Amino acid sequence: MADMKRDAVYVMLASALPAFGNFVAVALALHYLDAAWLGKSYALIAFFFVAIDLFNFGSPRIFTIEKVRSHVSTLIFLDCLSALGSTVVFVAVGTLFANYGLFARTQFGVMMVLAPMSYGLSHFSLGVLRFYGRSGTICAISTVSAMSRVLIIMLLVERRSLDAYLPDLLLFVEALYGVMLLVAYLHSLRRGPPRDSEFFRPEAEKFNFRTFDYKAFFVQNREEILGSWYGNAIFSGAKHVDIMIVTFIVGPAAGSLYRGVKSVHNLAFNSGQGVALVLSGGFKRVMAALLHLPNGRVTAAGVVFLFVLVSFASWLACRIHLFPIAVLGSYAMQFGFMFVAFLGATLIFVCRVLSLLVFSANRASFVTISTLEVGTSLLFVSVLSYGFGLIGALTGIVIVGVLVLGLSLAISRRAARRSLASIQTADAPVINKWCGSLQE
Repeated sequence: MADMKRDAVYVMLASALPAFGNFVAVALALHYLDAAWLGKSYALIAFFFVAIDLFNFGSPRIFTIEKVRSHVSTLIFLDCLSALGSTVVFVAVGTLFANYGLFARTQFGVMMVLAPMSYGLSHFSLGVLRFYGRSGTICAISTVSAMSRVLIIMLLVERRSLDAYLPDLLLFVEALYGVMLLVAYLHSLRRGPPRDSEFFRPEAEKFNFRTFDYKAFFVQNREEILGSWYGNAIFSGAKHVDIMIVTFIVGPAAGSLYRGVKSVHNLAFNSGQGVALVLSGGFKRVMAALLHLPNGRVTAAGVVFLFVLVSFASWLACRIHLFPIAVLGSYAMQFGFMFVAFLGATLIFVCRVLSLLVFSANRASFVTISTLEVGTSLLFVSVLSYGFGLIGALTGIVIVGVLVLGLSLAISRRAARRSLASIQTADAPVINKWCGSLQE
């Protein structure tokens, strides 16, 4: 039990620390580096993750399927395909967009190859480290990566002559992250799985690069592979596309400021995932609480409290100059910008907490809501940023957040009613027997 709690803490830290490191790094960069160059650099990094997710088959997720891991001992060959595809797309499209001035150009062309190749080879490594119970190792690697991003910005602030190397250094951090995971995976293979682990199958065929029947594997597991790929390509990759959209439509300087807000949203996203992980242990209690959500005045009071809290956070952000938003104009415009940004972060946090309930209650509904969230988010960000600029893009995220929150609450409460009804039905014979004994 203690090991499980420690692993849960490590998993939460491994999710929160990179997001917090990115937040600190972006906030510093926005204050001290050129906004236009920063926007183009972050657009390049956003496309880097789009290219990564476009060819991420989700090998760890596939390996959790019993028939897969009982047949083969590793899926690292899927990561080889991921790395190759991501590298080709990133180099080709990234170079093309850099030539047109949409992306920042790296000083060393090798980084355009090294970063996606190294990162693409780390998907299965990350999963196996979790399967091996090496959550502490993952947390340490994530911490090193988070600190590296902050140190890079601090270095550029001290030595402005190195500003041109910003995209190279950012890509180097991602390459280093992939290499560290891969090395940790190889080291874990040498040590072997935990003795009490029932996850790994000793009867699984030892993988041989030359003799393995790749065609049969893909034919037998095509549905699982396509489903896992769809989840990564659509849901994960879409988290970065909006940065590129805002950069292209509103401009690189606005794109850099939007990236700053995205760092707050990502922190809320990861924190919400962590809270959902903690609440998963009390699933029944959470379901029961959903059935007794307050109505009327209590709900109105809660909404008012939320707006007061967001307003205070917005005022504080303007007061301490969290982001360089003076370029937006009047104080009212600056406050409105931060208010919409923090309101979006709050909605993202709540939606991530509810997402686990939706997934547990109805996976088909979860996929539907997630697809709707991705599609409408990109649509609203594109249309509203074109019409209203940066604030329009953030407003689009708020609109989508309200929509997803309403759907998630409806599905979760419906599932809670069914769960409660099934419990009452199952307990009915026991209750009737108990009542009968009293009558006797």
